[in-house]
Amino acid sequence: MWRVADGDTEIWLLGTIHALPSGVEWQTPAIAHALATADTLVTEIPPAPPAASAATFARYAGATGLPPISQRVGASQHEALGAAAEAAGVSVETLNGLRTWAAAVTLAGGPIRATGASSEHGLEETLAARFAGRAHRALETQAGQLALFNALPEDAQRRMLARTLSDPGDYDATVRAWETGDVGALAARLEPGFRDAPDLQRVLVTDRNRRWTAWIARRMRVPGRVLVAVGAGHLVGRDSVIAMLVARGLRVQRVQ
Repeated sequence: MWRVADGDTEIWLLGTIHALPSGVEWQTPAIAHALATADTLVTEIPPAPPAASAATFARYAGATGLPPISQRVGASQHEALGAAAEAAGVSVETLNGLRTWAAAVTLAGGPIRATGASSEHGLEETLAARFAGRAHRALETQAGQLALFNALPEDAQRRMLARTLSDPGDYDATVRAWETGDVGALAARLEPGFRDAPDLQRVLVTDRNRRWTAWIARRMRVPGRVLVAVGAGHLVGRDSVIAMLVARGLRVQRVQ
């Protein structure tokens, strides 16, 4: 967590993990202070009932006229595709009806699902409950986020799928880096997904970070105390929100 402040405005930036296993202790004294003091919570997207979120995902993720999913990956990845589908609890037939990016996102959830992690235990849902009765704003909408994926060229989507199959990542290692506040390790865990894929990096991370940074800079002109809680990957690395705020001349203090 980081803090940006001036005479009458205080903004905390908390890096989140969207899905966690139950029992993860993350409310340190510094975070508890921010939760108790902030008058406004800002998250990536507004909270929504699971059924509504699933319906929005289905509306953007589904497509007709695409080749079978097995034809959207190389032959060398067919075995990995089957294993990833089984781990994610979906059939290959279901994947056939998804846009390529949506298949990648669905399959990426397999290793997370295996740990028992869920959004129910993630920070966003917990924070939304804690801020009941206080202001809750969002930087984006779920539909807006999914539209970014839909706008990706098909070759970029296929690179995303191929990387999901070749390197499913180590969810436990990512959570450990987050729990210990090791920003270097966290950045190293997230970077391979965008290696040699500047279009993915720009659309899904850098451009969004730039928009969020501009929003935070504008919000600094308004008195108040705000907790901004976004995916931890947006707060670490060379093109992070933190780096962009510093580049704007704002004083950013690491507090957790």
